[in-house]
Amino acid sequence: VNCPNFDVMERLMIKNVIRVYKSRGLMWILSRISSMFIFSLKKKYYSFKFKEVEVYKNPTEQELDKIEDALRKNAVNLTDFFADKDDFEKFKLKYVFPEDYHGGKNSGVWEEKLLEHYIAWKLLGIDYYEKDEIYIDIAACDSPWAKMLRDINSILSYAIDLNLPTEYASYSYYKRMDATKTNFEKGSVCGVSLQCAYEMFVADSDIDLIKELQRILKDGGKAIISPLYLHTHSCHYASPDFYDKGYGDIDSKEYIIWNYYGIYSSRKYDAKKFKERILDLIENLGMKYKIYVVRNKNEVSNEIYMHFILEIEK
Repeated sequence: VNCPNFDVMERLMIKNVIRVYKSRGLMWILSRISSMFIFSLKKKYYSFKFKEVEVYKNPTEQELDKIEDALRKNAVNLTDFFADKDDFEKFKLKYVFPEDYHGGKNSGVWEEKLLEHYIAWKLLGIDYYEKDEIYIDIAACDSPWAKMLRDINSILSYAIDLNLPTEYASYSYYKRMDATKTNFEKGSVCGVSLQCAYEMFVADSDIDLIKELQRILKDGGKAIISPLYLHTHSCHYASPDFYDKGYGDIDSKEYIIWNYYGIYSSRKYDAKKFKERILDLIENLGMKYKIYVVRNKNEVSNEIYMHFILEIEK
């Protein structure tokens, strides 16, 4: 779901070439060099083809204030969230993520990614789950989170994604599965979270996911979506390889983003659309929601960009 930027991708490819040289041989090395060369050519081609396309920009602090106002005008209540720095540090000591997770500690997003997991852990109360209570990491990609929860705290955790990561393919609780139509039994799941993933649910899959959550969550079960991406206007961005391919909403302004690759569409709702498309649906399905606003992100780390969090409860 969260693809590394071009520079990180190149560094990781070179690092992997060196690491596996002895085990895979010269032919494999040559194939990787060929892939890197083709990748470099694609970058140059897209840079020329889309040089006039408007680049996506995250909302400024002033625009975030406007989004909050727009939510309130659409009868959406907001709840302040203050991340407990000491508690967050304890979380990081207990759940030690791999040093290369999301590009590592020097990636610029390390603290953000850990905070997303901390918030899911905190709001869902995962450490207090009973042995038979199920947690699902949706759109997990190659995240170690589900394994960490099992290894460290014996949580009945699962990770699902459209693609099964090779590193975790041998674990039965890592599953290739469409999150909008899972095989979990009705009312069987205690908690669900999506870390930097919901915005990637293209077409009507964002709606379908809400319906599936209503089906699989047990009464009192919760889902946490962090960050919840909103903007002043309905928009989406695509990476150069998927720009202008029609994956975004028809009524949404399309931007391009140059730092990433492999993104069909990353949706950013405006307040009105989010209320009508998602929040009203949640209530119509007999569930309730809460939107948190992170108020002390700069105090936690200058890497934190998360502003909104969506909590859904059945």
